Amino acid sequence: MYVSNSTGSAARRIINEADIEALINSKLSNINEMIIVDNITARDSVDTSQVSYVYVKDATADSTVKNGGASYLYDKSTSTWVKVNEYESMDLVLDWSKIENKPTSTVQAIDAAVANSHTHPNKTQLDKIGEDASGNFTYNGTAVNTQWTTTDW
Repeated sequence: MYVSNSTGSAARRIINEADIEALINSKLSNINEMIIVDNITARDSVDTSQVSYVYVKDATADSTVKNGGASYLYDKSTSTWVKVNEYESMDLVLDWSKIENKPTSTVQAIDAAVANSHTHPNKTQLDKIGEDASGNFTYNGTAVNTQWTTTDW
């Protein structure tokens, strides 16, 4: 491969494999490199011509991070850091009283329901068992005679 002047009449430089690798490496040298910094101030001090991926241990100075760390990529087209993920829930311990939109049942009631839950292969038949308005035993909506007139089998 060669590079010529604008008219194509003279070769200016022959590009070899080493030249191509050097060009690639100069553009990609910081893509896979990530550095770790203590806080957002340290992130903002990073030489973005050398590094484009930063993990910030304490990213709470970023208004979108309540606590913990975050990772950022540097967007050269806008000269801004873009948050790609955050780690505020790494050591998260949930407390039932602080869960939003939780069931109104208590923890104990939910535990009891789980402990008492079971299944039956004859659920269809069991669902037909009921009681009428007078409190009489029914099966499939029909009253069942529970008065035995004999003890003979």
